[in-house]
Amino acid sequence: MTVLETTPTAGGAAFSEILIAAAMVGGVMLAFGWVVLRERTGHTTLVGQLADKLAQIDGLPRWVGLPMYLLLAALLCAAFGVWWDVPIHMQNGRDTGPLANPSHYFILFGILGFTHAGVLSMGLARDPLPRRTVRLTKTWRVPMGSLVILGAGQIALLGFPADDVWHRLFGQDVTEWGPTHVMMIGGAVTCILGIPLLLAEAYQVGAPGTRTTIGRLRSTLMLALCFIPVAFLMEFDLGVPQYPAATEFIIAGFIFAWIATAVRTWFGPGGALFAVAVYLGVHAYLWITVGALPHVLTARFLLFVPSAILVELVALVLAPTRRRVAFALVSGLLVGTLGLYAEWWWTKAFLPYPQPIASSALPLMLTVGTLAALGGASLGLWHVARLHDVAGATPTVAEPPAAAPGHTFRWAGLAGVGVALALMVVFAPPSGGDGKITATIGLDNACDGTQRCSSGVTVRFSPADAVDDAVWVYGLSWQGRGPKADAVNPPVDPEAKVPGIVRVAMEPTGEPGVYRSSDDLPMYGHWKTLIRVHLLPTTMLAVPLHAPNDPAITSTRGREVLAHDGDKVQLRAEKQFLQREIKDDVPGWLNTGAYLVVIGSWLSLVLFFGWCYAQAAKGVGTGAPRARETVDA
Repeated sequence: MTVLETTPTAGGAAFSEILIAAAMVGGVMLAFGWVVLRERTGHTTLVGQLADKLAQIDGLPRWVGLPMYLLLAALLCAAFGVWWDVPIHMQNGRDTGPLANPSHYFILFGILGFTHAGVLSMGLARDPLPRRTVRLTKTWRVPMGSLVILGAGQIALLGFPADDVWHRLFGQDVTEWGPTHVMMIGGAVTCILGIPLLLAEAYQVGAPGTRTTIGRLRSTLMLALCFIPVAFLMEFDLGVPQYPAATEFIIAGFIFAWIATAVRTWFGPGGALFAVAVYLGVHAYLWITVGALPHVLTARFLLFVPSAILVELVALVLAPTRRRVAFALVSGLLVGTLGLYAEWWWTKAFLPYPQPIASSALPLMLTVGTLAALGGASLGLWHVARLHDVAGATPTVAEPPAAAPGHTFRWAGLAGVGVALALMVVFAPPSGGDGKITATIGLDNACDGTQRCSSGVTVRFSPADAVDDAVWVYGLSWQGRGPKADAVNPPVDPEAKVPGIVRVAMEPTGEPGVYRSSDDLPMYGHWKTLIRVHLLPTTMLAVPLHAPNDPAITSTRGREVLAHDGDKVQLRAEKQFLQREIKDDVPGWLNTGAYLVVIGSWLSLVLFFGWCYAQAAKGVGTGAPRARETVDA
């Protein structure tokens, strides 16, 4: 059997594909640009007529309704694409080109959709407008919520060309958390933040659609959808996390506490349960749509229900409308401890290997998760306070749900986000250990890497107690769906039931330092097979067993790896094996500079979101009439 029938590029896309993608993007941009130009010059457009018709039906301003529905449709499209795309890479490896992967079309058009939802909101902006706006021209003022959507969309859209440049400079990084991947996914998961702000601005101008029960439920739904950043946990949900386990607890604790406390404060009794219903509903949509695709790995998900129940119980004792700080902090504390502990039990029943993590790692995980949850609760305080400030700006209408507006918690959001970012800085970057751990490999079958061959694996670690307190030790074979000969009857992960990926437990034999695989692991063809070892707090090591020769990878990491019975190897940083395509001849200054540019862009966007919310709330919500204010662009 031929080991590799085709060798996808390990660098950037073909120039012809770049031109095709650019043409598609340009076509969409020209269409929306034409609509905006016509609207701003006083002409009637079909899009404007549709926006006005929707405004009559739902009672929202024309600059809210149609853009909101476009954004939601675009997010559903992009989410389907991402939940399809990541498994493809886990099962197949690299693409032969970006246009060869059908999921990329859903992602691209989803990003174009929600980016232009912000453009459309700006183009349709017409009085009545909120009191705090940004003036783009002498006669053109736009709401702050539109800028949030546009900012998120721009960084996501910029991620596409940046991703190709990154691959050309540094090689492909087959991980969800690659810098340019974070740009695209980060923009997608934060664009929703603009919708609650737009709805609060609509409430401020007296839009009738915000005063009804349906309007209240709609604003709550949009606030609940802000849980979407849990998308960054997808590698955990699919069973191939490439970053330390603490990051799962940090992200889950932060988002669960933020959304549960914010929605409970905004909506009132049942708000946290409403939020978890939305969360589970979105995952049901992804589970059904991706599950309908043949032979595609389907992501699992955390539960969120225990945290929501805990927040509701705290609210019965500490009323969020009167004791907001105590409610938020106690909720954060319980979400980070009992809530995440319950999630750990849920991972035992539902999530794939390497979940659940070892119980010995729980003290550290719950500690960082609790700190993150307190940060999330602080963000929830700030988020709702700003929305109330904006929505309560007109003193002639009823107050918004659940609490009166007030200029409070101005720094709570920044502090909460800062806590989460600090935790990620400490616990997200994986380390490669001190190089003192070795492993002696035992194989049941002698595989030569060319013929179909799987083997049970026994590993003897030295020192014998080196992995006693490991977060996980398990066997992984992935990216194995390659040659047609291998697709006839490939090994199947007993949990995933799909070709191209196999995960098995490494079980202690009773002899100190000796572990044996619970099932055979493939060691031929396209399969990349290793034993993964994660030690506290951030050490992630590998015992490589098999990887094919990859001519597209010019570094030594691209050469064939094939373990033999009796081999003694030194455990090494698993990133060197999992991300073989990364180039090793890039100057350090270029790598550091590129990371700083991407991280700086992302942090600037987060600060921009905060500025938009703060500006929208500035000078309003005091109960006294105020003149309209604008901020020059």
